Amino acid sequence: MHTVATHDGGFHSDDVFAVAAFQLLLGVKEVRVIRVDRNNPNIEADYVVDVGGIYDHAHKRYDHHQNGAPVRENGIPYAGFGLVWRHYGALICKSEVVAQKLDQMLVQPIDAPDNGMILSSPVRADVRPVELYQIINSFAPAWGSEDSVDEAFLEAVTWARSFLLRMIQNAHASVAMENLVREVYEASEEKQILIFETPVPAEALIAYPEVEVVVTPRESGDQTNWRATVVRQSYVSFTPRVVFPSAWAGLRDEALVDASGFSDAVFCHKAQFLFVAKSKESAIAAARLAT
Repeated sequence: MHTVATHDGGFHSDDVFAVAAFQLLLGVKEVRVIRVDRNNPNIEADYVVDVGGIYDHAHKRYDHHQNGAPVRENGIPYAGFGLVWRHYGALICKSEVVAQKLDQMLVQPIDAPDNGMILSSPVRADVRPVELYQIINSFAPAWGSEDSVDEAFLEAVTWARSFLLRMIQNAHASVAMENLVREVYEASEEKQILIFETPVPAEALIAYPEVEVVVTPRESGDQTNWRATVVRQSYVSFTPRVVFPSAWAGLRDEALVDASGFSDAVFCHKAQFLFVAKSKESAIAAARLAT
């Protein structure tokens, strides 16, 4: 049994995900979580995270509140979760590449605000996206409640562990997909339109500026519905690189058959970035008509 200590009182994404990471590393049943007085310098535990004022991997201490705590090369300071991930992420993921992908996708976005760094600003003052910290905060006892904060913390850890595990699984799949995309791109003479025999999201081709349309089956094993999807201009824009003819916009079935001339046409999105047909041949032909 391994004892993992973190601070008592209110909790945040940082300490919640750090403990969840230790559970994935060591085994849920092999971890005993204790929450200790954050002002107590004498903490007895196998692993200590986000408390204690010490960062010392040799002694398994992973706090970031003290002067001189490490900062990444890109300027984002490490928080407790980041320090744990720095040393154990590759072991948890069983892949250095996947661990690095998770560090960028999840760990740094948690570490930054925990250190008072804002990564993005809303484009609207009246509507803001739901962020990860709000999900974690939702586990805390409501104002005026006498519910146990420690029990709420463990509930949050359970959710975070499940989320982290899914993120790791998806990152493994993403790496495999990226390898497939690279292989198909390099093997294709026509770079503007890439054709896959398995579903691949058009977002996976944003990094390839030559690619305009991606043709794939709608679902794995489905050869009866094929999609031609336009690639967006960038990761932060929904503007398509090309569009399907405006006369097709928003049409489906017979109306789209008449407008497009494809006898097996099924649907064209009103924003002109997606065309669906019952055959690969028609999807490819439609992709070539996108301008």
